[in-house]
Amino acid sequence: MIHCPLYTTFKTHRHEIFITEAQAILEPLFVKYTVNFVVAGHVHAYMRTYPMAFSRRNPRGPVHIIQGNGGKAVCEPYHNETAEEWVAVRDQSEYGYGTLELFNSTHAMWKLIKTGHDEGGEFEPNLNLLDEIWVRNQLYVEEMSVNKDWEDNL
Repeated sequence: MIHCPLYTTFKTHRHEIFITEAQAILEPLFVKYTVNFVVAGHVHAYMRTYPMAFSRRNPRGPVHIIQGNGGKAVCEPYHNETAEEWVAVRDQSEYGYGTLELFNSTHAMWKLIKTGHDEGGEFEPNLNLLDEIWVRNQLYVEEMSVNKDWEDNL
């Protein structure tokens, strides 16, 4: 978990030094040590990438999640009207919180839950599910295909 995201689909904070430096310093470590996902905030919106490394989709890179839609106004403008090819889900209009459930040494589930109540006033998280992904631990899942192109960047 880090404060500023390495990747963002939103217009704000794209070229701030702590983001570009995190890409240069932290990303090689995340890939080398098989980090499965990176959760960040800073941007007041939600985004989840596909697994990626060095600005490209790569099954051996981590999933990047911006979980910044829990408090202040959720209204970050998108950088592009159409999401980048590495963006799996993005939202700048719903408040929510994330949950991470670790099932065993190989599988975890991330969920984004919209905050709020149903029409009857009861809180029902299953009815408010905005995003869900199973994350497989790359250290234990050998059948995943590997793109070795990123090794040149280490």
